[in-house]
Amino acid sequence: QDIYDGDITGTDYYPLDVTRLRFIGGSSNHWTGYCRPIDAHDFERKPHLPLSGWPITKADLDPYQPAVDAFFKLEPDTPPTPSPFGGDDGSFEAIRFRFSGVQSVAAANRPAIEASQNLHLFLNANLVDITLDERCQAVIGLTFRSFARDEPFDVEAPIYVLCMGGLENPRALLNANKQIAAGIGNGHDLVGRHFTEHPHHTLGRIILEQPMRGRQFYAPTPAFMEEQQILNFGLRFIGDVGERSFSAELMRSVACAAPFMERLAEAVRGSRMRCRDGGLMTYVGEHLDRDALQGAKLRCAAEQAVNRDSRVTLSPTRTDRFGLPRIELDWRINEIDTRTIKTAAVEFGKLLAERNVGRLKLDPWLLEDEITFPGIDTGAEVGGHHHMCTTRMSDNPREGVVDSNCRVHDMDNLYIGG
Repeated sequence: QDIYDGDITGTDYYPLDVTRLRFIGGSSNHWTGYCRPIDAHDFERKPHLPLSGWPITKADLDPYQPAVDAFFKLEPDTPPTPSPFGGDDGSFEAIRFRFSGVQSVAAANRPAIEASQNLHLFLNANLVDITLDERCQAVIGLTFRSFARDEPFDVEAPIYVLCMGGLENPRALLNANKQIAAGIGNGHDLVGRHFTEHPHHTLGRIILEQPMRGRQFYAPTPAFMEEQQILNFGLRFIGDVGERSFSAELMRSVACAAPFMERLAEAVRGSRMRCRDGGLMTYVGEHLDRDALQGAKLRCAAEQAVNRDSRVTLSPTRTDRFGLPRIELDWRINEIDTRTIKTAAVEFGKLLAERNVGRLKLDPWLLEDEITFPGIDTGAEVGGHHHMCTTRMSDNPREGVVDSNCRVHDMDNLYIGG
């Protein structure tokens, strides 16, 4: 994990050696199984959003959906739970997540990998350099080092794909600077730029007219986003009644008391403990609070606008055990990011009141004239551990690092996954 250590220089964020995992399966080991296809409108250019739009469409991805469903053992796709609003008002629409039957991608697929005749799995192999041909337009080899010995070893192939995530992919490209001083794929100074996350925040608490069980999910309609000049987001409407049992919350409190206990409980149960979701004190508090018995909380995960100054760079002073500069993350929050989340909260609260579903009490930080998202020091869940856009896709090399086939511009055989 120490290889992933780095510095936070911008907006408060999770420690960089915590937000991703460095063992087989990688950061998929953080995943809790939520799945939902990207909407067709997410690929489209939006006039109010610079650099929006993709060089591919949802239709380009649709043929692969059956294979994805099978790989992740997804439950069948069914319509979302009917809205408590009694109909769509044109602003919000109910959405549905499907949950994967695969709790560990690595554990589920390792036997097939090890049995394969044409796949080779090497653990503890750390990429330390990328070598190009004389033209500096094709990769001719990768250099690795292990933890056990200092001697490097090389791998040669006709095609190379980097799949190390949105923080480590740009680090590898920037550190590969022995032939191109700015790093590979960085001819237009775009590698590492445009870092985005999905800000995750609790927006407030709802007092309901009628008890509600479970969770419901909502997203804005394209017309609402255009009218409000905002980004996409997902609202999680989480009812408290019937959500918790004493035994489950007692078990959660014990298991989440230490990282080892959490991992042990997850191994025994075969599913995530979701330590942030409650515990014994939460259970007791909700059952002593009459309002909580007919309440819900409103959470939001939002899209971010790309920003050149929100970026991953190399540290000028710190290196890892292999002598490679560590990363610095300068995460920037845009005005449209904060306005999107405030609009989501206010407009959804209005709809709850108009339809006599309940009343939303906004968390105090949303009432400030200049909104600042709560930091991790407050116990807030600030993001989804989704590291995006640092090698963004565009058919124009001046706007992105890879093309519509995920190939690095100006490189014949180097591709980016993740």
